[in-house]
Amino acid sequence: MKKMNFKKALAGTLVLLCLGFIGCENDTPDYNQYNYYQEIPLKELSAEAKLVRDYVKADAIIAHRGSTFWAPEETEAAFRWARNMGADYLEIDLQRTKDGVLLALHDGNLRRTSNIESILPGKEDLPVSAFTLTELRALDAGSWFNVDVPENARESFKNQKICTLEEVLKFAQGYRIKRDGNGEPVKLNDGPDWSGIYEMEIDPLDSGNRPGIYAETKEPYLFGGMEQDLADFLSEKGWNINSPSTLNIAPSGDEGKVAYTNGRFILQSFSRESIVKLEQTLPGVPKCMLLWLDESAGYVRPGNTLESLAEFINFSVENNCHIAGPSIAGKPNKYDDLSEPWMNEMYHRAGMIVHAYSFDTEDQLRKYNGDYFYGGESRFDNPDRQVSGDFNYVVNKNMFIDGGFTNLTDLSLKYYNRGEGKTAQEVLNELGY
Repeated sequence: MKKMNFKKALAGTLVLLCLGFIGCENDTPDYNQYNYYQEIPLKELSAEAKLVRDYVKADAIIAHRGSTFWAPEETEAAFRWARNMGADYLEIDLQRTKDGVLLALHDGNLRRTSNIESILPGKEDLPVSAFTLTELRALDAGSWFNVDVPENARESFKNQKICTLEEVLKFAQGYRIKRDGNGEPVKLNDGPDWSGIYEMEIDPLDSGNRPGIYAETKEPYLFGGMEQDLADFLSEKGWNINSPSTLNIAPSGDEGKVAYTNGRFILQSFSRESIVKLEQTLPGVPKCMLLWLDESAGYVRPGNTLESLAEFINFSVENNCHIAGPSIAGKPNKYDDLSEPWMNEMYHRAGMIVHAYSFDTEDQLRKYNGDYFYGGESRFDNPDRQVSGDFNYVVNKNMFIDGGFTNLTDLSLKYYNRGEGKTAQEVLNELGY
């Protein structure tokens, strides 16, 4: 996800609502002042698109990059932790190597999350596409985390590797990278022409959770043809629901788990062009249009008017985006709020569901699930909760989110009253980290 610089204002007299009123309901705004947003015409997802929307796991907990808090992001440690912790989806950022391998990596270069400056000096600012997979495997993608997040540092995070998409798919299905007696990854077909591929094995420490994958494509100009490459790869690996002849069938005991449902793979992008291409290459697969403010029309929302939000929603509907992906406010990211109650109602009015990003505190979970309209009571504690307070508008579930990206799957599980009650550290210890 991106860091935002968004002015909290709408053109004219519209002022964004704020839910930061814990224990102070009298400070809530009069919704009647803002009801004219309901008069803005919106397109609505077709009946067929709504069927695809409903493939998505309800109340989804989406492990953002596996975790950016408990382990080095988008490494095996982060993804195995998120899987065993109980995430519904593993969120990844897709990029492609010089030799055509699809990777899970967020940044445009490798400076922040690897030791490239010492291993490949002078190349630290080159894009991922400038390197082969073999070159990238020489990098340590874990030690930086021990410096940046010392309170969660672990010796075993050293020399974590950049992950391929294929490896992430296998993590979701209960595998891990095979290691030798020294803890080093075992190379597949080792030799002078090694292609950078490691051996995989069934993870003896697997929890049995089978999450889906929530993958973000980057700007098409960076990786031309990635959308078609992705469709072909998913068909080959049994993850493309458009290819029933190759689709993975759930082993006994895994029936109904997310990785074996029609909602097993969700596509997301900030790029309009990529969304159009994804709809062409992977129709019928759930898609999320991520919401971002940018003056470039190539991004989602060029402007901050009410009409521009409606245009974003209509574009999403026209291209069968089943999910809106807006940011939320609050620490530590301090993103601007694109998940205000009236905004969520607009997304829902178009038939979309809302997966907001990124949840890092209990207060954020309570705010965007609407607890403060209900006397602080969560719907996960009481599905029959009643509105507490006098409002001049109808409080309803469409004002709130349907799932969220999080760096702390453990926190979301606790709030949702799910999981086995283990701490993040306990799961990491169980996995041998």
